[in-house]
Amino acid sequence: MKLSRGLAAIPAALAVLGGVAVGSAGQAQASQVMEGVYNYTPADGKAGTWTIYPSCVPVVGDLREPLYLPVGCRLHVQGSKDLVGGDATLAGGIWQFTTPVDRGMQCPDGSWAPTVEVYRFDDATMSGTRSVQHNGNCGLPPGIINTPFSLSFKEPLPIPVDRYPLICEPGGLRRCF
Repeated sequence: MKLSRGLAAIPAALAVLGGVAVGSAGQAQASQVMEGVYNYTPADGKAGTWTIYPSCVPVVGDLREPLYLPVGCRLHVQGSKDLVGGDATLAGGIWQFTTPVDRGMQCPDGSWAPTVEVYRFDDATMSGTRSVQHNGNCGLPPGIINTPFSLSFKEPLPIPVDRYPLICEPGGLRRCF
């Protein structure tokens, strides 16, 4: 008699455990993607701010639920004053963007030469490197000037941002619109 009551309790316990497992399955969330106004402080040069707006697309995952990972994101970086900006993408855990600058380097004679600036930064350590590449237009040998910088959070964005603006269909190819 005691054995049959104990066996009868097993399906009820499994149903409760199954309900807990189903109830706890939710959307997969990644670490927070950078968003807001950040202080940009180079090792040498002019400081300023970066305003960063994220825009993401849900990653397919296993086709049951979209995965919200930063690999599906792009950071729209807007620089203040003399700072350049661009669209940063994530590669190897580092955010990076490249921007051509028409008047990037002043030559010894006072004229200006174009450069290409590459910014790489880590959102975990809030540090990065600015690389200015010049091709020797000023009579100087071509080269790359690397300058480290740090970022610090200043304030939230002035307007709300929909981080995942696209709606993806629920199955199959996961076309987004």
